[in-house]
Amino acid sequence: MFKSLKLITFNSTLFILVFYNCLDSKADILDYFKRDLSKVPSREKLEAQEPIARKEYKKAIDNEKKGKERAAINIHRTIVKKYTFTTAAAESQFKIGEYYMKLGKDKKAFEAFQDFVVKHKSSDSFMKAISNQYNIANGVLSDKKEKKLKLIPDKVRDSELLSWFQSIIESAPFSKYSPLAQFALAESYQNDKKISLAIASYQKLVDKYPNHKLSSEAQYRIGDIARTQINLGSRDSANITHAKNAMEDVIVAYENSPRAKEAKIALKQLNSIEGTQLYETGLFYEKQNQLRSAVIYYEKAVKSSNNTIKELATQRINAISKLSTPRGNTTPTTRNKPKETSNKLQSGDKVDTTTPATEEGPLIAPPDGP
Repeated sequence: MFKSLKLITFNSTLFILVFYNCLDSKADILDYFKRDLSKVPSREKLEAQEPIARKEYKKAIDNEKKGKERAAINIHRTIVKKYTFTTAAAESQFKIGEYYMKLGKDKKAFEAFQDFVVKHKSSDSFMKAISNQYNIANGVLSDKKEKKLKLIPDKVRDSELLSWFQSIIESAPFSKYSPLAQFALAESYQNDKKISLAIASYQKLVDKYPNHKLSSEAQYRIGDIARTQINLGSRDSANITHAKNAMEDVIVAYENSPRAKEAKIALKQLNSIEGTQLYETGLFYEKQNQLRSAVIYYEKAVKSSNNTIKELATQRINAISKLSTPRGNTTPTTRNKPKETSNKLQSGDKVDTTTPATEEGPLIAPPDGP
């Protein structure tokens, strides 16, 4: 419970609601806020610093125009450190980011812009800084794709790149860069084979920005990731369910998207794969003499879009039906047991359950600057 409400004056009047039982004394309260606000200059001091900082900023720009960029950046650093709360400091911090960006030092550039974004949210250059951060991170992501093929070591760790995209999303959640960063984040997870995180990130994009131009691609990739697992040999029926649901969503929600046609083809293939698995499950139960269970799976397989599977499943249902006794005993006699070969797919009836390698989605160009 609150024990009291203290009125503390420190350069300006602050009304602060505090928990007395968290601090030992009034002196502790003052010391707590002194640690946070000790660097904040008074209004008079700040007004005195502004023209000095502005003069130094002009000197840095003059050096930059003369090609003395190293001297210019040193002045900018001094302004940021010595006159932190001036308007010139904000501009200098932005200049530092641009300087490193020009040199191709992605990590230092991103961090410099991050300092700017955190400390100068009301600046007119805020969205430009976010734009620069996205371009830096997206460029690193593109380089990583290429370097993995050439086995060249990365300058930026995967974990750092992921944190960059996350920072963009958190710093500007309602900007046009947030969905782009969300897609890039998901793509990064996918490239790193972090399947669950990739699917969750793509799904987050679809949920938060259903009308964005990348949402149809994200929805398709959710299904395609599951389909890839199936092609790699996964027998988990959940993968088929997830893949089918995702492809159906693409067809229904994004019928005019470039991926809709591919989703229809993928869905047909998934239905064929599902039918094959149902038929094979029926065969398993039939071999175990659990004919009732076998028929259940054969009946599901009959609904498959794969005509070969549909025909084979129908044959098995008819064969089991003939073997059943009038009293409903589903156990066939040894004399009438069907030939072993009749339960198997013949060489001429080979079912293609593979799916072609999916091309990556359309290239996503970075948006125009703000």
